[in-house]
Amino acid sequence: MSVPEDIIDLWANGLPKADVLHIVSLHGQKTTGLSEFSYYPFRSADAAGTKPTFERWVNDRYDRRFVVHGFPTVDGRGVPREVLDAAERRVLDCLERGHATVVIDSAGAERTARVCEAIGYKRLLQDRATQANNRMGTGSGPDI
Repeated sequence: MSVPEDIIDLWANGLPKADVLHIVSLHGQKTTGLSEFSYYPFRSADAAGTKPTFERWVNDRYDRRFVVHGFPTVDGRGVPREVLDAAERRVLDCLERGHATVVIDSAGAERTARVCEAIGYKRLLQDRATQANNRMGTGSGPDI
């Protein structure tokens, strides 16, 4: 299975608009050892192969500049402390320099969340949804 390029285009079109966008990538491997990059038309900068690197591919395809910072992880295994610390330092360095920066992994739910939490971000949408549910009650319908 592979991710079609038109789906990647939709993702790219939803990224922050900036002349240069820094991407902190936590892509790595599945627990089976399969590279998460095998789903895409590009490869990790750390991997050998004929496909272009992630950074080369996005820079060749889109009308702006991307800088990809790779911090390989294993999906479903959390983020090892040394990788978390290194990714946290890179994100903070990019932000302190005024760079537009995004953090990504395959689904963006666990590994990305750990890095964002490490730099002090909170899940506002989740918090707002929880607050709204608490105000409205958790019943399944109107009280009769």
